[in-house]
Amino acid sequence: MNRLTDKLMEKIGPFAEMVSTNKYLCSLRDGFMVAFPATMFASIAIIIQYLPATFGLEGVTPPWLLDFLNNFFGPIGNATMALGALFGVYGIAYSFAGHIKGNPLFSGIIAMTSFLIMLPFGSDAEGAFIPLRYLGTQGMFIAILTAFAATKIFTVLENKDFTIKMPAQVPPGIARSFLAIIPGAATLLVFNIVRYVFTFTPYGNAFDCLYNLLQQPLTSLGGSLPATLIGAALAQIFWWFGLHGQTLVGTFLEPLYGALNLENFTAFTAGQPLPNIICSTFMGIFPMQGGNGMTLGVVFLMLFLARSARMKSTMRMVSAPAFFNISEPITFGLPIVMNPAILIPWILAPVVSIAIAYFAIYFGLCPRPLGITIVWTTPIFLSGILGTGSIMGAVVQLACLVVSTLIWYPFIRGLDDLYLKEEQEEQKEGECTHDEAASV
Repeated sequence: MNRLTDKLMEKIGPFAEMVSTNKYLCSLRDGFMVAFPATMFASIAIIIQYLPATFGLEGVTPPWLLDFLNNFFGPIGNATMALGALFGVYGIAYSFAGHIKGNPLFSGIIAMTSFLIMLPFGSDAEGAFIPLRYLGTQGMFIAILTAFAATKIFTVLENKDFTIKMPAQVPPGIARSFLAIIPGAATLLVFNIVRYVFTFTPYGNAFDCLYNLLQQPLTSLGGSLPATLIGAALAQIFWWFGLHGQTLVGTFLEPLYGALNLENFTAFTAGQPLPNIICSTFMGIFPMQGGNGMTLGVVFLMLFLARSARMKSTMRMVSAPAFFNISEPITFGLPIVMNPAILIPWILAPVVSIAIAYFAIYFGLCPRPLGITIVWTTPIFLSGILGTGSIMGAVVQLACLVVSTLIWYPFIRGLDDLYLKEEQEEQKEGECTHDEAASV
C-alpha cells in the first residue's frame, strides 16, 4: 500500500503544487473573497427579511411588519450580492496585480472601469441605466477575463515606464496617480475598442455574446450532478494525501457555483422559480456535516461506542470542531491523511450525500437553495433551514447524516478494533516487562 500511495503522490504532487501556486488560479480564488464581508452581511439581512416565509408565518405576520422587513432589508441584497461581477473584477485584479508586480490599487480601479466601459447601457425617460443582470450573473465571465487582461496590460505598460514622472517635490500620492495615467488610459482605450467591435456582432455586446457562447454552457456543465460528484471525489482524494482539496478543486468549480448561486438569488428576490439545484449554497449545506468527509455522525456515535482509549480521546477532541463543520482536527488527528483503512468512506460519504440531496430536491421533496451565503461553520439543521427557506432542508441534511454515518461505521469500527488490539498488546508487553523486572 505504501508503494501505491507513493506512486500516486508522485503523480498528484506536481499537479497539486501547480494549482496551488498558479498566479491566475490563486487570483481567481482570492479575488472573490473580497466581497465576502458584504455578501455575508447581505445573507444575514435576507434571512431576517424572509423569516416569516421560512417558518410559514406569512399569513399571521402583521402587514406592517412584512412591509418593514421588505423595505428595510430588501435593498441590501441588490447593493451587495446582485453585484457579484463588479466586486469580482476589482478583487481579482487587485490580487492578480500582487502576483505580477503591479500596483494592486490602480489595477483594481482600472480593471473595474474597463468592465464598466464594456457594459451595454440602456436608456429610458429618466436617463441612462445599467441592467442589473450584467453586474451579477451574466457579467461574471466578462468580469474574470477583464480583470486578468486589464491588469496585465496596465502592469506591463507601467513596468516599461510608459509613465508621466513628476518632480521630486510633488507629494508621493499625486506622483503615483500621474504614473498611472498613460498605462490606465491605454488600457481603457483597448477595452473601449473591444466594446465597439462587439456592437457589430448579432449580440450587440460582449456580455450577451460570451454568456450565450461560453458562460451558460460552462456553468451548466459545472452545475451538473456528474461534474459535481467527480469534483467532490477529487477534493477528498487530495485531502487524503494531506493537500487542501477545497483549494485545489474549488479554484476551478467555485466561480461556476458562484454564478449559479447568483442566478438562484436573483430569481428568489424576484419571486421567480429557482433555476439551479447545485450552487454554492447547496455545496455549503449538504455535503459538509462535520466538514470534509461527512464525519459529524460517526464522531458523536463513536463518543459512546468506541472501545479503544485512542478513539475515545480523539472523538472527544474533535467533537466540538465537527459540530461547526471544522474537519482539520479529525483529518490530521485520527488521522485520515494517508490512512488506507478509511479511504473508502472518506470519499464515498460526501459523494453519496450530494446525490441524496440532489435527488431530494429534483423530485420536489425539498426546495432549491435560495442562493444566499451561509457561513460554513453554521451547524447542521440550522444551515439547512436557512439555505433552503424550509424545514425540509434540515430533513434532507438528517437523511444525509444518517446515510453517511452508516457508510462510515464499519470502517471506523474496524479502526477502533485495531487501536484496541494495539493497546492491549502494549499493555501485555508492559505487564511482561514489569514481571521480568520484579523477578530480577
